[in-house]
Amino acid sequence: MNKKWQFIILSVAMLILGAFSSTTVLATEGADEDPFAQYPAIDMEGRTIKIATWWDFFYDSRHTDPMDNPGVNNTETAQMEIDNIRRIEEKYNVRIEFSNLGWEGMIDSINTSVVSGTPDYDIYTADLQFGLAPAMNGYAMPVSEYAPEYSDIMNDQIVMKPYETFGETYFFTETSLPLGGTYMFYNATMLDELGLEDPNELLANGEWTWEKFAEMTKQLTRDTDGDGNIDVYGFGGVTTDTTNEFVASNGGGIAKELTEGLSSPETVEALEFIYNMYNVDNIAKPYTDNWEEQQLAWVDGEVAFAPVQAFSLVSNGPELSFDYRIVKWPQGPNGDGTQAGEPIVNYYFIPKGVEDAEAVYQVFEEFRNWFVFDESYRDNYDWIETGFTNLDDLDLAMEIGNMGNGDLWKVADVNGAVGEAAYNIFMGEMTVSQAVESYKQILQDGLDSFKSE
Repeated sequence: MNKKWQFIILSVAMLILGAFSSTTVLATEGADEDPFAQYPAIDMEGRTIKIATWWDFFYDSRHTDPMDNPGVNNTETAQMEIDNIRRIEEKYNVRIEFSNLGWEGMIDSINTSVVSGTPDYDIYTADLQFGLAPAMNGYAMPVSEYAPEYSDIMNDQIVMKPYETFGETYFFTETSLPLGGTYMFYNATMLDELGLEDPNELLANGEWTWEKFAEMTKQLTRDTDGDGNIDVYGFGGVTTDTTNEFVASNGGGIAKELTEGLSSPETVEALEFIYNMYNVDNIAKPYTDNWEEQQLAWVDGEVAFAPVQAFSLVSNGPELSFDYRIVKWPQGPNGDGTQAGEPIVNYYFIPKGVEDAEAVYQVFEEFRNWFVFDESYRDNYDWIETGFTNLDDLDLAMEIGNMGNGDLWKVADVNGAVGEAAYNIFMGEMTVSQAVESYKQILQDGLDSFKSE
């Protein structure tokens, strides 16, 4: 951007910010030399901007040394963050503090202070499991009401980007590498020993389908020690991830636009496929109530295919005694290969009742722009590479992370209808038609609770 346009944008921004009731816009001498020139200085009069979260956040105004974070892994970028905090404090006459409320504490604060219109915190870090309901019922401000026209979120979205839920934009999140997806893990050593084709080669040739997946999992389900009992299964995983990804791979959705999709043809077809894996073909590890056992069966070599996330690969992958890869989920009969389940992401929202929300947001956006628009500092995820066996898989993980289909049933199903239906299907206690009929209205009742009166 040339200096002329920087000056024009700065001038307009200052006029807009001049309307703030309790803040004073300050002229910034030499602003055209400042990489943050798009953000005019505002005197926040010593205010502390308070952000609620449920983990220990580093770094904020209380920190002065990279080693204040016991888990620091890059002291260079940590120092950049600390230096930026000092700059923000001086420019805006402000302090920034994160408070670790814990999961239950976050819910309590939202349900009491936010709902009453007197929020305890200026910004909440919201998992959608507890952030969606207050937002959809009018207790969060739309991003468009506080984000200035010149802000990054309204333009290039290098620092922040808005997140739309059910047609409304109440949340925003930090722009980063899309590593929140759920991938299909496979034990490459196991497949190679049986002379099976590489799923990634099948994917490249357009042959990675449910039919091919079922064929392979049947061959992989076997008794390896000769005692007459099956001890390795073709597939295994928890109900949520398995249901989410098979439905998405078939072009379906369970809770889109606040309408139940449990009974949609695409979802029913996916549930039938899952039912057959667990109860007809018996190619999936028998389901039990032990969540951790189901979730980590791939670590012990008990299953050949499984749903995994990046954090689990980083935690467990380097210690494995066999080769492994990830691949997209196989394509269902009604899928087109472009959709995956909605990824795991943390979001922010500003509740109604926050004083000078425009100024709060501007300070926060600039605070999180410690990398000065150079994503190479922010996206230096050396730590994540330890979870992937090659760069192709890391690239694939990011591709999958961008394929989210917008299905929010895991956070919007407040009555637990889908979880109950899936459990009964996995356990073989209900047929798919019985489960769908039993739970579709319960799901819709839960979704209706998000609709503001």
